[in-house]
Amino acid sequence: MSKAEGAKVKLSFWETMRTGWRPYKRLYGYAVPYRFRFLVGLGLGTAAGLLTSALPATVYWVANFVFHGAAPNPKTFYSHPEMINAGPKLGSVVWVCLAIPLVMTVRSLCAYGNAYYMNWVSNRVVNDVRNQLFAKVMHHSMDFFNRMQAGYLMSRIASDTRSLQQALTSVSSDVFKQPITIIGAIAVLLWMDWKFTIVSLVLFPICIIPIRIFGKRARQATQREQKGGVLMSVTMQESFAGIRVIKSFAREDQQERAFRRGSQQSFSQSMRTVKATEAVGPLVEIIASIGVGLALWYVYATNLSAGRFFGLISGIFIIYDPIKTLSKLHIVMQRSLGATTAIFAILDSRPAVEDAPNAIDLPPSRGQIDFENVTFRYSTGVTDAVRNIDLRIEPGKTYALVGASGAGKSTILSLILRLYDPTSGRVKIDNHDLRSLTQKSLRAQIGLVTQETFLFHDTIFKNIQFGRMGASTEEVYAAAQTAYAHDFIITQPDGYDTVIGDKGCLLSGGQQQRLAIARALLKNAPILLLDEATSSLDTESEKQIQRALEKLAAGRTVIAIAHRLSTILSADQIVVLDQGQIKEIGSHSELIEKSGYYRRLYDLQFNQTTPETEAAAEPDVLAEELV
Repeated sequence: MSKAEGAKVKLSFWETMRTGWRPYKRLYGYAVPYRFRFLVGLGLGTAAGLLTSALPATVYWVANFVFHGAAPNPKTFYSHPEMINAGPKLGSVVWVCLAIPLVMTVRSLCAYGNAYYMNWVSNRVVNDVRNQLFAKVMHHSMDFFNRMQAGYLMSRIASDTRSLQQALTSVSSDVFKQPITIIGAIAVLLWMDWKFTIVSLVLFPICIIPIRIFGKRARQATQREQKGGVLMSVTMQESFAGIRVIKSFAREDQQERAFRRGSQQSFSQSMRTVKATEAVGPLVEIIASIGVGLALWYVYATNLSAGRFFGLISGIFIIYDPIKTLSKLHIVMQRSLGATTAIFAILDSRPAVEDAPNAIDLPPSRGQIDFENVTFRYSTGVTDAVRNIDLRIEPGKTYALVGASGAGKSTILSLILRLYDPTSGRVKIDNHDLRSLTQKSLRAQIGLVTQETFLFHDTIFKNIQFGRMGASTEEVYAAAQTAYAHDFIITQPDGYDTVIGDKGCLLSGGQQQRLAIARALLKNAPILLLDEATSSLDTESEKQIQRALEKLAAGRTVIAIAHRLSTILSADQIVVLDQGQIKEIGSHSELIEKSGYYRRLYDLQFNQTTPETEAAAEPDVLAEELV
């Protein structure tokens, strides 16, 4: 290898160390609130290391005392038993022999305290990071969730945070305790016999070779192991969330195979990590045993005393154990480094939609909404979802959004909720630009019933109360009655306390929809967004809900999406959308009289055709499904 190549390798090594320690430095910032316990844990670990390094001197002193005649011959204890109970004198063999157990006891207590406090701090830090990470994810914009897999996020929050614990326990404790043990033990050995120490330590540099070789292999295996864990989490999340679709298509075996692939990948890479990690220990021990052999040869050649030999040989074993631990520390750091970096990448990410620094709370809204030349394109889209939208929604009126699938109806609701910001133009409420308002105050005044009803794995009461967490029992019951849900609720096994399963799977689609409407009713917001609110209801239930919505709409601004044109016939204004643009605006009777695009949609929906509409209907329009 040339000097230039050597310099390049050296630079890469130090660059890796520099970038690797940066996440650890930031991680230790989370331990600042618990610095007292953290410092106590480090102090106890340091004390344990010092006592461990002092053990060879203790063994040396005790062995010299026992084997060199400083204590009476054991046979004399039979004829003079009073010597055993001679009292706490330094020369008493009982107290001398208790020196080693005393040192070991204090060392063990310090090691226990070190482990306890370091684990206490690490668990608190992991808890704090996990909470912060979940909060960060929850406050991200919808664009973030469109790009991220739910299983990936679950793996980051649940699994990767556990790797942080190793960084704060093993790494933090060993990086102080083990070097102190090594340095202290070497100092004691040099004090006892510097020649013996040099002979014994001559093989130390060779220990670096397996550390470097297997450390690189472990780092690569760890990265692959993490990828396998993510694949398992993603497969589990998608399988559980889409179990209905999986069973409908009889694809259980396919999902099982996908999970097995991820599990096998994780297992294989985990075993590679174990091999790389554990292989270092035996190699270091073999090198250590060679060192012990050389030490024994030195003892024979120099005719050392038994006491000095026991002290020196115990010191050698004490040194090699921390070296073996430190050799694995590099691998542990590599394992937690990837997880730490991934977590901080999410924590450092910026939401696409954020509150402005000077954002204000929205005062009680009148319900007026204005779209001023609004254009929006999704980050993954190739065309605009809506384009050049100019629309005023008057307070207290009901507006219906009509159009074929993909016309931009749901996008308009998302822009009103400020789940996304317009690419250009402005959306205003009561003459306030939505970007000048806090997201929480804006959404607090908007009720929503979505096309895909989502209910929590909780009781019926809690699911309705989700609309307004402080609502009383009477208010929850009243909302359920208005949504025509009370009658079927009281027939459930536990009434309002019935747990409805994952996503409300124990209820029918119509029952789920009524609970969602009851939740929106309970919120009592001045603006109500309905995205296909009656899609899962039969004809009779739809009539009941229409009557409930008429009560709810009184004095409120209602914006409804419905592919069933029958549900929007009573709207004050109908906004007809086509390919992201406003095609027509007017009441039902006005739009029918125009015999335009809305008339063709109406005729297609109800199978009513006239010669004019039949001739005007384009093939692509006739082919569209209003779903």
